[in-house]
This record gives sequence, structure tokens and C-alpha cells, in this order.
Amino acid sequence: MVYRGSDVRDSIPAAILLATFLAGCGPAQGPDAKPAVDSVGVLPSRSAGVVEVLNGTGRKGAATRIAERLRAQGYDVVKIGNAPERNHARTIVAERRAAPHVAEGVAKAIGVPSFFSFHNENLLVDATVFVGRDFEEITPQ
Repeated sequence: MVYRGSDVRDSIPAAILLATFLAGCGPAQGPDAKPAVDSVGVLPSRSAGVVEVLNGTGRKGAATRIAERLRAQGYDVVKIGNAPERNHARTIVAERRAAPHVAEGVAKAIGVPSFFSFHNENLLVDATVFVGRDFEEITPQ
């Protein structure tokens, strides 16, 4: 395609307008810059870790109660569900990725004395909580 001088000259204002628009879409910079805010007006926060909570008791609401406690302490609980087996006597925390600090923090947050490593990188969580029948002892009403 061959461009004539008038084609280029006519497109310059459009290019300037586009560049001005795109420059305003980027992150704020400079001394008066404000932190980015998400679409609902909440400042993004850094999660203490990504966790799934699985009910190993068969009692309705056990995993939800533990998940609420973890969320209140800054953990990103991405899944609440049932464990494959529902006969866990004690609540246990499993480290899933190389994040022992997260698993240890989760254990402390819910009152479990320790955690164990059971890595599974495919789960995309830092830790899994298997809620046991002792959940009422570790999460008093």
C-alpha cells in the first residue's frame, strides 16, 4: 500500500488522541499517585496464603466454620468442600506447595499444633485443611 502525504497528515490527530487516551489508562505515577483500586472500590490486599478446607467429619458446616476463621485472618480460602473420607478424628493441615510458612500459619490460626508436608503442585493451593471431629474444640462458638 502506498501512503500519500495527505493520508499521513490526516491520521496524525487521531494518533495523538489515541496516545493521549492510552497514556491515561496506565497506572498512576508521580508524587500524587494513589494506590490502585479494584472494581468494587476496595484496595487489593496481599493474601496470607491460598487454602482449601475440606470437611472430614460428615457434620454439616464444619469446613465453613474453619474457612470463616481463616478468612478473618487474611487467608484466601478458594475451596470449601468434603474430604474423600469423612472419618477424621483430628483436624490436620497439609502443606501442598513449598510454602511451610503458610501451612504453619494456618495451623496456628485454627489451633492445630502442627502440619505435615503432602505436596501436590496440581492443586494450586498452599495448604489443605482436613477438618476433623475436634473442630468444635479448636473453633469454640
